[in-house]
Amino acid sequence: MIFLRTTRLIGLSVFVAAILLASGCGGSSSSSDVADLNDDQTVVSRGLITGFGSVYVNGIRFHTGGTMFSVDDDGGAESDLKVGMIVTVKGSKSDDGVNGHATHIFYDNELKGPVTSIVYDNADPALATTAILGILAQPVTVNRDTTIDDDGGLTFETIKVNDVLEVSGYANASGLLATHIELQADALEIEIRGHIDVGSLTLLDSFTISGFPVSYDGTTELDDIGALVEGLFVEVEGELNLAGDTLIASKIEGEHEGLDDGMDDAEVQGMIDDYNSNEDTFTILGQQIDATGAELYPATLILANGMVVEAEGHIVNGILYADEVKQKGKKIKIYATLSAVNTNSISFNFGSTEIVIRVDDRQTEIEDDITDTDISLTDLMKDDFVEMEAFDDGSGLINAVEIERKTIDEFRVVAPVDSWDKGNRKIMLLGVEFDLSAAVYENEFDQNIPADTFYDSLSSGMFIKIKDNDSNGIFDKAELDD
Repeated sequence: MIFLRTTRLIGLSVFVAAILLASGCGGSSSSSDVADLNDDQTVVSRGLITGFGSVYVNGIRFHTGGTMFSVDDDGGAESDLKVGMIVTVKGSKSDDGVNGHATHIFYDNELKGPVTSIVYDNADPALATTAILGILAQPVTVNRDTTIDDDGGLTFETIKVNDVLEVSGYANASGLLATHIELQADALEIEIRGHIDVGSLTLLDSFTISGFPVSYDGTTELDDIGALVEGLFVEVEGELNLAGDTLIASKIEGEHEGLDDGMDDAEVQGMIDDYNSNEDTFTILGQQIDATGAELYPATLILANGMVVEAEGHIVNGILYADEVKQKGKKIKIYATLSAVNTNSISFNFGSTEIVIRVDDRQTEIEDDITDTDISLTDLMKDDFVEMEAFDDGSGLINAVEIERKTIDEFRVVAPVDSWDKGNRKIMLLGVEFDLSAAVYENEFDQNIPADTFYDSLSSGMFIKIKDNDSNGIFDKAELDD
């Protein structure tokens, strides 16, 4: 099987109709929406929320009529969820592989605490694309693919020391890659999840998680725990001491890392950890994966620790035997002038082909960088220059996460490769064919390379970046995206 992106060259009216149909469903499902679901085909899916109008996770649109929600171990609702959060969905999936029905959706943050340090990847924070935050002694990577809830004015540029952040993301031995962060109004509510460090449970009233001290006493609530033991995976809630260097636990809860056993269909998206190249095994979010029989997408994918992937297969005796492993985690980006603004979508025109982007109040933040104000979709107009970032939800729709109106600048598209024509120097992105015959080619290290080397490096699904430096319709640079 050859993996191709689901966005196709189709008419604008058809695509908009599909968007209107999807967005009209809201948080519920009609009987016709779920009539074709095979309730005997159980599925558990853990990964990133990439859209709403139902809930999109790992390329499946999970309808949510009658769904039970758990948010931070309490009852919740779909409205509590946001794009970029990592959730676990239990339910059923249809034979088409892109629709399902969620019986339960669980969300729990990975970390909640104050920022103690910030290290940018560039001396000029305005140009930086990645920041490493210290939170409860954990290195938390925040980058331009991290969704940021702007309540309280939080942005990538305004994160500061002592901000108390809630973090959802991918954890591994080296830290946490944030997929979503929020500013917390209650600075006293602190949480950390992880294994009790081996050798740290030496006293009756303390231990550490990833090196951060936790203290407890007879008043601490123990939930789903027979006894505290080293290596146990737990979530700790409480308050920091006055020095801010110890979490005083009010509750310690035992947590289950992996997915449920015996599932017909299991999917997990996250950061590879404990990779064994000889055995082709690794873990994602604590779930053991055996990828010896898996197809890789893109075909050139080289598995390694720290890479964000989605593994899909079935679980036997606690091990997910993967049929497919796909690279994940990157946003689609289009910086260009708008060709149309509709009720719940925007469009870009390249040549004679429209790229339609779904816009939703629940998930899309819209700002005017010129006036430094929040705006709405109705404030945008045809020919406005915007910087748009989005996720492909896997079902054929592209869901905008952030739209920023700006003074006109270079046109840019960052997207996965559909196909390419090496001889004629053309490439297909998001269903649009781009002529790159006038382009300079670069590798992922911003070094010039021959055109043939560039095209020989491509594979379906690989992200690349193309630029039109003077916005004249001629794309004059193509880069392998790092």
